[in-house]
Amino acid sequence: MIKILGIVAAVFVLLIIILFAISACTKKKFDFYKLQDTMIAGATSYYQSKPDDLPREDGDTRTIALKKLISEGFMEEPSKIYKDNSISCDGSVTVTNNNGYYLYSPSLTCGKDHRTQLLVDKLLSDSLVESGVGLYEVGDQYIYKGEVTNNFVKFAGQNKLFRIMRVNEDGTYRLFEHDGIDTEVWDDRFNPSKMTAAGINDYVANDLSSRIKDRVKQYYNDSTVWPDKVKAYIVTQNLCMGKRTEDDITKDGSTECQLVLAKQQLGLINVYEFMQASLDNNCNSTRAISCQNYNWYANYRDRIWTVNGDANDSSKVWYMYQTINVSSASAYHSMYAVFNISDKVTYVTGDGTEGNPYVIR
Repeated sequence: MIKILGIVAAVFVLLIIILFAISACTKKKFDFYKLQDTMIAGATSYYQSKPDDLPREDGDTRTIALKKLISEGFMEEPSKIYKDNSISCDGSVTVTNNNGYYLYSPSLTCGKDHRTQLLVDKLLSDSLVESGVGLYEVGDQYIYKGEVTNNFVKFAGQNKLFRIMRVNEDGTYRLFEHDGIDTEVWDDRFNPSKMTAAGINDYVANDLSSRIKDRVKQYYNDSTVWPDKVKAYIVTQNLCMGKRTEDDITKDGSTECQLVLAKQQLGLINVYEFMQASLDNNCNSTRAISCQNYNWYANYRDRIWTVNGDANDSSKVWYMYQTINVSSASAYHSMYAVFNISDKVTYVTGDGTEGNPYVIR
């Protein structure tokens, strides 16, 4: 019996050795996106070992080449990873300091068929139009107009969805939160011109913040909604917060951007951004009801605060509900965050629809 058990054990050990040898010699299936994840992991380890090499200032970048990651032992040659000598790759990883959080962005080319694709290139390929619903080139920006259904995006491994509003002049992307927070007061301070607590419609004035401004900051600091890996994508913005009259005809931000709050992580939508999204030519002033036509923002059924007060009434604020309306600042409406993310994000998968959003890294 002992002899039989010994033979069985020896056969088992031999079988394990054979399977291990076969596994070691078998090619792995080439996975271009997983290889980029390997590059990011290698670059992260590299900078953890050399933290002084990280970019120090907000917006600064550092780049490390794939060859350096390999030569210094932070990852293997792709040909060795996949046990295929025909695989030849070149690339790098750029790390960006976004307000103290670090975003690692890979750029990789393997042969003729595999190349990292910037998100903007995917958006232009999918949606650039000159008429109808889609992505319009407006000056140095690209803006989604019409009843768009393919501008959904998610990132950093989160299930939370956002909508792409536009590609900014500097290549960053402006996003609109798809599911916001209900029932937030814009402001409920005592208004001396009204002699009641009707609120004051200054987002910030004389270094004093509105209630909604304080709430936006508190929201950004909620790590359950905005963990560090999400904050690494967010670039600070100059938030336009100027006030509008109801007959203001501008749609280019010239009114709102007369008053700017610098270096903000999150903000709220501007009235002009809602107006820009409408394809109706009759959307020609703040209160034009036609602005709700052919406009993807109009499909939201929450009453959503904008960042803009009414220039003619210090207690009134514009909000979005199918079209643009005005309300007492002391009312309670929904708060949907608006923010910018890095121009270095790349496309991974998805077609931009709600059920299959663009996944980016």
